Amino acid sequence: MSAATITLLEVDSLEVLSLVDNFYDATMTSSQTAQRVPLRPDLLTALQPRAEHGFSMLITATWDGCRESLLLDTGLTADGVLNNLQALRIEPGPLRAIVLSHGHLDHTGGLRPVLDHFGADVPVHVHPDAFLNRKIVLPSGAEVLLPPPDRAALAAQGATVIANRDPSLLLDGHVLLTGEVPRTTSFELGFPLQQAEIDGEWRPDPAINDDQALVVRVRQKGLAVIAGCSHAGIINIIRYARALTGVETLYAVIGGFHLGGQLFEGAIPETIEELENAAPSVIVPTHCTGWKAIHAIAAAMPDAFVSNSVGTVYRL
Repeated sequence: MSAATITLLEVDSLEVLSLVDNFYDATMTSSQTAQRVPLRPDLLTALQPRAEHGFSMLITATWDGCRESLLLDTGLTADGVLNNLQALRIEPGPLRAIVLSHGHLDHTGGLRPVLDHFGADVPVHVHPDAFLNRKIVLPSGAEVLLPPPDRAALAAQGATVIANRDPSLLLDGHVLLTGEVPRTTSFELGFPLQQAEIDGEWRPDPAINDDQALVVRVRQKGLAVIAGCSHAGIINIIRYARALTGVETLYAVIGGFHLGGQLFEGAIPETIEELENAAPSVIVPTHCTGWKAIHAIAAAMPDAFVSNSVGTVYRL
């Protein structure tokens, strides 16, 4: 897949709110980049933000006096996003779009309740392969089912689903959705244990071609890349973001890097080497990145590294 340069308009500022992630800590302190959940008198008695093995980010871009938001992924549980919005005492304005980074349940589980809350007319952007039935087949032979979003139920709900393999521009040209990401590295191998049901039979599906990410160009700073799980490989994603936009400067990388667990930890050294070469000013590994990789990134890039917690707002 060759990349044709796309004109990505700059934003004046970008806010990324961690709505669903694997970790929440009520005592983390804020910095210039990361605004943590404020300490309140009812800290321990009010409704609490909830951590889960899921991912969702509310992304708000500002340009020329306009302020627009979209949601990347909807967490694992039906009420995770909505619980955390209530606990954080945040009621966003209208969403311009919902983007699914890929079809795995920990990124799509809250989609239908989120549409009920924000309105079924909010367009849902997704790669067509996100609707494949999938499973993980463990070496023991045990299987873990990965049910996709229910397309028929979404249609009955009145949802507008935009299924596209190609890059596309959102928020009036200020946010780029990568679409399917070319695989160019030797060490980012997708998900070797995954299978998908294609034409009525189960077949190996290690690539997870539906994995896609968002790219925003922040004025005078460079590109911010926001990934869901990085099954395509976070380095592949960064390379593609640069190729698509023609912008080399990488400002921020936020999201899951899928380096956790025995199958993926072998890619940690090469990933960190490439991340150091890319030299982002801000790096926030979340969700599926894994304990070993997060600590290795923190040690290798201490000035750029920021630890995530549900409720954190990154101001870029």
